[in-house]
Amino acid sequence: MPQSTDRLSEILRNESDALVKETVRLALEAGFTDQTSSMRAAWTEATERLNDCIVAYLCDPLRHGRLDGRHDYRSDKRFNALREIAWRHHDAGVTLELNHGLFKLYRRVYLDRLGPLLRAEDAASGAGPADAPPLEERLECFFDEADQAMLTPWAVTGAGDAALGDSVRRLTRERDQYFGVIESLRGPVFIVGEDGALVNANQAALQSFLGLSEAGGLTYRLALQPHRRELQAMVDRILGIPTDDRSAVWLRTDDGSRCFDIRVRDVEDTVHKLDRWQIILMHDVTEHLRAVERARDAENTMSLFLAAMSHEIRGPLHCVLGAAELLEGSDPGETDRLVELIGVSARGLNATLENVLNFSRFEHQSPQPRPEPVAIADALANFVRMQEILARQQGVPLGLEMVPDEIPGEIQLDWSMTQQVLGNLVRNALRHDDGRGVTVSLWADADALCFRIDDHGPGLPEEIRQMLASGVAELRPRATGREGSGLGLAIAQRMTNALGGRITALDTAAGASVEVRLPLVPAATAARPSMPSAHGGQFEASCLVVDDDPIGGLVTGAMLERLGLTVDHAGDLGQAKALCAAHPDAYDCFIVDYRLSDGTGSDFARSVRLDPALRGKPVLLLSANVGLIRDRPEEAEMFTAVLEKPLDAAALAQAIRIRTRPAAGTALLDGLSPSVQRRMAEAFAESWSEFRAMLSRETSTVRDPVIAGRAHKLANGAMTFGLTELAGALRALEHAHETETPEASALETARAQVLRHTLAPDWPDGVVKDPQ
Repeated sequence: MPQSTDRLSEILRNESDALVKETVRLALEAGFTDQTSSMRAAWTEATERLNDCIVAYLCDPLRHGRLDGRHDYRSDKRFNALREIAWRHHDAGVTLELNHGLFKLYRRVYLDRLGPLLRAEDAASGAGPADAPPLEERLECFFDEADQAMLTPWAVTGAGDAALGDSVRRLTRERDQYFGVIESLRGPVFIVGEDGALVNANQAALQSFLGLSEAGGLTYRLALQPHRRELQAMVDRILGIPTDDRSAVWLRTDDGSRCFDIRVRDVEDTVHKLDRWQIILMHDVTEHLRAVERARDAENTMSLFLAAMSHEIRGPLHCVLGAAELLEGSDPGETDRLVELIGVSARGLNATLENVLNFSRFEHQSPQPRPEPVAIADALANFVRMQEILARQQGVPLGLEMVPDEIPGEIQLDWSMTQQVLGNLVRNALRHDDGRGVTVSLWADADALCFRIDDHGPGLPEEIRQMLASGVAELRPRATGREGSGLGLAIAQRMTNALGGRITALDTAAGASVEVRLPLVPAATAARPSMPSAHGGQFEASCLVVDDDPIGGLVTGAMLERLGLTVDHAGDLGQAKALCAAHPDAYDCFIVDYRLSDGTGSDFARSVRLDPALRGKPVLLLSANVGLIRDRPEEAEMFTAVLEKPLDAAALAQAIRIRTRPAAGTALLDGLSPSVQRRMAEAFAESWSEFRAMLSRETSTVRDPVIAGRAHKLANGAMTFGLTELAGALRALEHAHETETPEASALETARAQVLRHTLAPDWPDGVVKDPQ
């Protein structure tokens, strides 16, 4: 019974890669690859042809196979494919011994690899004809007969064959080297003849334009010949492009349309021994062109941004400078009006600068809301009253519509961020209103708090409407076709989204109408802390202001004096330290700028923390560079509060009121009876004493999880009682002992910093006062 052709083909196809790999390995060890092709595709082709001949031989029902001295192996059609390979080897200068030895390697690999599989196939197929030998035996017979057939090309030799063989082998190795270099290039490469006919293409070309990954495919793989026409058409198109236009050519690839910088180079032989070739080198510049386009778009956007900001900044700046000039020698009756004008213009300028800062900040991170209880009706009424000053200046009526009885009393909301959203919308409306007036409306709708700003201007540009409708996307200025850049609306949209709401442009018959819907969250039942008034002697304390800007220092000092504080001013760190050294008990708190002529605010805060006479006194940072501090937690922890310029007197008073209260008044202890507070303080003191004694005895300089755990617990307790310096030292010790491979010096430094701290002799009496 003849063996199934399909079954044998399947076996050989499944084993093909393993057969090629093993043959190449043995050929490399035996030195055959030095004198034949080193490209895997050539070995793959030889293996496929050998497989076809084996299948035809084993499945022939009329021949069982034996060596036959009377048989004409030179013309046996069963071995035509192998004889063709032998002729190619002969013509390439491969010797008979080399070819014969190479075929013996194939024989060894096939018998070792296929022998067990063919035995299993015989067992599975059952007994055949009585005179039919096993498949494994027939495979040996095949190699015996094929060996005879492949001797044909060397039957006749000439005197110059040896020298010709050496020359051809040398040229073959050189060609393979050139092809190897071309295959290593990342960009597509075509090799064409002098007439433009395609000779070869590297792997990158096959992958880019055909989605094929076989290296050297057009030279060795006959299966890829049908693709030659497709690639020839690509070559013809490239060669048809004028040389000057080849620096950016868009071509259709397997990965879509890509742009290439194409260079065509002639490979010439000066003595005309070789055919003239051309090499087409292609470099993919798609991403480069897209990056250039993005850069141009960014440049245009920045130009638009600068032009818009220049206009929006110069307007209020002109008003500030003009009003300040008019104040000189003005009549007393005009002073209030000019001061009001300066205030309005300054607030407008500050709003514009705030938008610019938000524009930069929101490009890298979303705004983070901090909701607090807000009496929304009162807050909105106060907001509108502040905006009325700007409205009167522009001659536009500004109205407020709401029904207080229908508005919740207190809600949980980040009112500061909400004010920025509404401020941007109201300023836009006032700028474009025709004089008939702008209206701010507020109402509650189920679980939403709704604000709406209406004006009688020309309406919102289509691009702004599309921006609001499409949700938060790229934050950038836009050409609105009129005054302004659309930046304020873009920032308002980002903030509204961060607050969990949405901003919508409503359809109206005339003018513009923008609605802001925010989640309506009732405030907690706990009473809100009362806000200090902007005037009056609230504090009986003294403060040292450290600021190298004399005007800024005078303004801050004036605010503090109006709040009832006694104020001294130092222009640099040296002067501030001298004042503290001369009168260490003179100051109850410090307010310091970040950038100083002889150091930074962090340097001053560090010196305060290290001075036993000043340690524990509040140090507040008031600077326009708070972003630098917030990115450096190790510096931010040294300040009691971080405040950003510009800051009004009410906000400054609130910060001082909170930050200068006694340690026992911290939020964690509020509401606890003195007896409970005392027990907590005594427990903390006992734990701290034990831990400090343990650290004093500890001399090891290796990581200790026990120390890290106890330091963590004590740091939380220290923060409860307002011992921020001690808490910081304990956290540093905890971090040092949690590091995977800490340095001994780091552990020792952290330990020494903790041991420097002691509790006051009257602890806890100095912290907790029993009721009388």
